[in-house]
Amino acid sequence: MIKNIVFDLGNVLIDYNPNRIVNAVFTDKSLQDQFLKEIFQSQGWKDLDRGVLTFEEHTRDLVSRFPQYARELEWILNNWHKDQPDVRGMYKVLERLHNHSYALFVLSNASYRFYNYAVSNKRFFKFFDGVTFSADLKLLKPEREIYDRFCQIHKLMPGECLFIDDQSANVKGAIEAGWQAYQFKDTEALKTYLNEVLDVDF
Repeated sequence: MIKNIVFDLGNVLIDYNPNRIVNAVFTDKSLQDQFLKEIFQSQGWKDLDRGVLTFEEHTRDLVSRFPQYARELEWILNNWHKDQPDVRGMYKVLERLHNHSYALFVLSNASYRFYNYAVSNKRFFKFFDGVTFSADLKLLKPEREIYDRFCQIHKLMPGECLFIDDQSANVKGAIEAGWQAYQFKDTEALKTYLNEVLDVDF
């Protein structure tokens, strides 16, 4: 029986699209592609999410390798987290589930900077009973240990948790940890699924 619903943030509750900010700064397509990879798809970015690297260190590394773009890189790294609109319709989904007395949680691969900004600026955090970011645990989804640690921290039974994430690997990791899980595609499909599984009307 599902008692707890655990949400990822990026592209489930928040529209995470680093292309927007990179493309706003660099107009050349080759530079857009290059710096999307160098900033957001690098080992350094994973280390930020794991909480073993600071933004200052990531910035210094990039600037040392691309000094001609120091100003642009520093601006992107100082401002990327501010361009994260809510996924349309998900606030209402959270509100409805909260009113049905489900315990709601967040489990997200995210850095300290994003955590601090999001919690301070996103209204939907008021619906959550607990929030865990990867940087706090020095672990990343889909590593098995992050799901186990999450349940230990919040005193939850894995079989009573439904995990909602947009990445198939993370969904698979949750299932292997004994959770129920659903791969998010869009808000309407999720509402249909939740209605079928939880009998919650939206």
